Amino acid sequence: MRKLKLFFTCLLMVSISLVSAQTKTASGRVISSEDGQPVIGAGVYVKGSNQGASTDMNGQYSISVPVSTQTLVVSYVGMKTVEVSAGQNVTVTLDPADSELSEIVVTAMNMRRERKALGYAVQDVKGEDLVKAGSSSIATSLQGKLSGVEIKPSSGMPGASAQIVIRGARSFSGNNTPLYVVDGMPIASVSDYSTGNSVTGTDFSNRAIDIDPNEIESINILKGQAAAALYGIRASNGVVIITTKNGKNAKGKPVISVTTSLSTDRISRTPEYQTTWAQGTPVAAGGYSFNPNSSTAWGPKIVDLPKDPTYGGETTNTYTTADGAKSGMYYVPQRKTGGLDPWVSPQTFDNVGAFFKAGTTLNTSLNISQSTDRTNYSFGLGNTTQKGIIPGTQMDRITAKAVAETQLAKNWKTGFSANYSQNYILKAPGANDGLVATVFAAPTNYDLAGIPFASPTDPYQQILYRATNFNNPFWAVENNKFDEKTNRFFGNAFLEYIPQISVGQLVLRYQLGSDAYSTHMQDIHEYKSKNTDGSIVNRGVTTNIVNSLLTATYDINLTDDLKMNVVVGNEINHENNKFYSQSGQNFNFGGWAHISNAKIKDASESKFQDRTVGAFGNLLLSYKDMLYLNLTGRRDVVSSMPRGNRSFFYPSASLGFVLTELDALKQNDILSFAKLRASYAEVGQAGRYYDNYYTIPGYSGGFWTGSPIVYPIDGVTSYIPYSVQFDPNLKPQNTISYEIGADLRFFDSRLGIDYTFSRQNVKDQIFAVPLAGSTGASDRLMNGGAIHTNAHELILTANPIRQKDFDWNLSVNFTKMDNYVDELADGVESIFLGGFVTPQVRAGKGDKFPVIYGTQFARDDQGRILVDDEEFVNGKKNPYYGLPMPGEPGVIGKVAPDFLLGGSTTFRYKAATLSATFDWKKGGQMYHGTNGLLSYTYGLAKSTEDRTTPFTYPGFKSDGKANDIVRGGESDHTAYYYYYANTLGSIDEAFVFNNSFVKLRELSLSYRLPKLDIFNITVSAFARNLLLWTNLPNFDPEASQGNNNMGGAFERFTTPQATSMGMGLNIVF
Repeated sequence: MRKLKLFFTCLLMVSISLVSAQTKTASGRVISSEDGQPVIGAGVYVKGSNQGASTDMNGQYSISVPVSTQTLVVSYVGMKTVEVSAGQNVTVTLDPADSELSEIVVTAMNMRRERKALGYAVQDVKGEDLVKAGSSSIATSLQGKLSGVEIKPSSGMPGASAQIVIRGARSFSGNNTPLYVVDGMPIASVSDYSTGNSVTGTDFSNRAIDIDPNEIESINILKGQAAAALYGIRASNGVVIITTKNGKNAKGKPVISVTTSLSTDRISRTPEYQTTWAQGTPVAAGGYSFNPNSSTAWGPKIVDLPKDPTYGGETTNTYTTADGAKSGMYYVPQRKTGGLDPWVSPQTFDNVGAFFKAGTTLNTSLNISQSTDRTNYSFGLGNTTQKGIIPGTQMDRITAKAVAETQLAKNWKTGFSANYSQNYILKAPGANDGLVATVFAAPTNYDLAGIPFASPTDPYQQILYRATNFNNPFWAVENNKFDEKTNRFFGNAFLEYIPQISVGQLVLRYQLGSDAYSTHMQDIHEYKSKNTDGSIVNRGVTTNIVNSLLTATYDINLTDDLKMNVVVGNEINHENNKFYSQSGQNFNFGGWAHISNAKIKDASESKFQDRTVGAFGNLLLSYKDMLYLNLTGRRDVVSSMPRGNRSFFYPSASLGFVLTELDALKQNDILSFAKLRASYAEVGQAGRYYDNYYTIPGYSGGFWTGSPIVYPIDGVTSYIPYSVQFDPNLKPQNTISYEIGADLRFFDSRLGIDYTFSRQNVKDQIFAVPLAGSTGASDRLMNGGAIHTNAHELILTANPIRQKDFDWNLSVNFTKMDNYVDELADGVESIFLGGFVTPQVRAGKGDKFPVIYGTQFARDDQGRILVDDEEFVNGKKNPYYGLPMPGEPGVIGKVAPDFLLGGSTTFRYKAATLSATFDWKKGGQMYHGTNGLLSYTYGLAKSTEDRTTPFTYPGFKSDGKANDIVRGGESDHTAYYYYYANTLGSIDEAFVFNNSFVKLRELSLSYRLPKLDIFNITVSAFARNLLLWTNLPNFDPEASQGNNNMGGAFERFTTPQATSMGMGLNIVF
């Protein structure tokens, strides 16, 4: 037995010696040529084999290789692959790869393509560029960084909605936002509720707010229909493909990353107020009348208030008779009601500054990632706490994410992506319900913050400078409530099988996903809000979307030069929705704002489900890595359309020609890459068809008084035919898209030029066509009309300096989109999109989309503004003599900009990086109600301060001569009131302003500290919306009403935009 053990021991030692004699250890460190930092997770392989390892946190590798090994291959995503000697302590430097030649782009249906193989335009933004300025919103973090994309935020409030529109609108009144796809799962991104006419109520956040930007690895924008055609009827507006962080590059031990940022927010711009004139009106006989309950500031000078005959402390009146003379003081009845001394000295107050507060945003995220031989995973937790600049507004968001993949066996792989989000948003109303209506419009002589907002004996008796059918903003913050809460899960799981076949490679993949969420909203107007008995509305939606996707992908090299890729698949998308609404009006008493305390109650519920079944195919042929032909086709069957008209087929074709693969252009020192591309595609958009049905009638008593009649009445409910009829021949609107472009790179890709021209022709628009009242219906939902867009996109990139310690990159994105309404239904000249009876936002035949419609200035045949040249009317002096006159309603403004220009630049010196992004919007107009009211009606703007200098309005008289009528001065002191308040204040066109702007959108500075043991620490400082240059007076032009197609066109007491500054910290270990 001992001899046997001795024999095996000797045999083992000999074997070890032989193995040791046949292998050796190769080691080294891999760094980036850009910054000299270690490259973590780089692959190091023996040339000609699969034997290899990955670099660790320090970029180091150590691998046992056969003694005969002379060469190792080192590779990393986004960097050029190199070959190095298989020695010890080798330093390997990786250079950035030519992105056009090697970068892999995620396209439709999880397909991954080389960028150079694409025959259409795509653009991507890396995750690190999204979070440089601490933004908690995906949409706003993309501003200034994309061409062909217009991003329209509604305000700077926590959870505010924002619209992303790619290459112009395709629907008059329907959805124009792109499809969002997260890790292969199509998800809901728009709000389930529209702001409608957008003249009352609050904003509704987009569902994209449920995604934490800190967990995003990259965003790819599929702009054209050819790029998105495989998604079928849901993707007519383009696709936003979001890839979240995974663990594929975290080789070795787990990598833990902690990121946090804290910023302070302030109102981006405040109005300039006149500080001379007090509340009241001028008196025609001479002088001014002070009225402390007036909403306008056309009264006497503030310094003269002690001499006011009714309220002055230096005159004999009711108040001085009771309290005695008060030299240099005047009486404020609101102070008396609030329990304060009513006698004050004249002074002015910064009411805007006293109301708006410094907001804060705290973003924190934790991510753990790892990759082993068979498995990779990434787990993330995130929290965002945002306090708004309006007191009482906030957003609290909690997110959790898990992504994992594992190789089950040689031919089997599985994985999943799971995301959970919970957010709670407290909002402020806008427009006629606007919380800021009595802030921006507060006269400067009134102490809005200093005077109590309610009577000390009755908390529901508001105190304000005007009639309380408007709320005191401090009272509203304390008593009213507008919120929304959402719980959401979305994700998917897949199973992939690669069978062994003799020719080519076949990949079978099945993916099953779900997007399930519930949103609950509450709008509470407390007892005596706006001088009513109050109201409450509870509403919400529960949505569950199930997505099933089966694909088969086959790759084969037909010849040495010709390769083919074929994808066929089936997709089923099933959606269940449940909406509910509960409303109560007229509380019995205050302090219990609950529906049980309402005298009138109403409730409703609706449920519906949609299903889309699609079959699709994709064929890609590539010849010599030079010529790429891509053909797709998809047939959708949609349940939301009328029976017999539910099946549609959408084809696309694209061609890419890489010129630099021609022998004559290869190895060119000047032109390093050149590609021409062209595409054609058709994609539709479905409507929602219902058989005609009955509904309970509703009656509105106006903006402030609610609904005076609510069924049932004494147990009796009424039903009437629904006011909208549905065309049984309804069919999807169809978008036909053409695109051509070129991608050029010069001087080893240090200079790049991408240009794209696209044309979208949209026909068979689905919209509600107005009907005559004699029909008994208000509208008919039908096909009618057409719209087209010509889009020019130009991207310039440059890398002027590329050194180890110093690197400078810059990019510029130019966009010009011309979106025109070609046709409407017979007899229809325009379509109402939102606003009032006048002014309003419309889609007008022959006009750019959209336009502003309202009362115009009266003009002569040459388009010159006419003035009233009748000096006397009915024997009396005409107060409007020499002033412009109102004309007929018409188009008074065009919303679309002339062009958009965004740019970014990044300077890196060793471990320090400075980045900046700017955004220029040239042209475009908006109806700005707040500006108009302050500048005209209320007499509060700085522009109204001069009420003594004579003026002549630059118009024309009825005889065609230039106006020479002089108004104003000491003898004509009412002229300013009639000019601003009664003339311009009644002409909608005067409220339309050019809203061009240039913004320093983002500015950030980061520094990577020297490595501390196992820790890599980066500190940063950043600012967002730091500088603004604009044609619009007094306000930031990126605040407007509406989360729908009137966004960016209409403003009236909208919650404002914000400027942010903060610091961040990132720790990786």
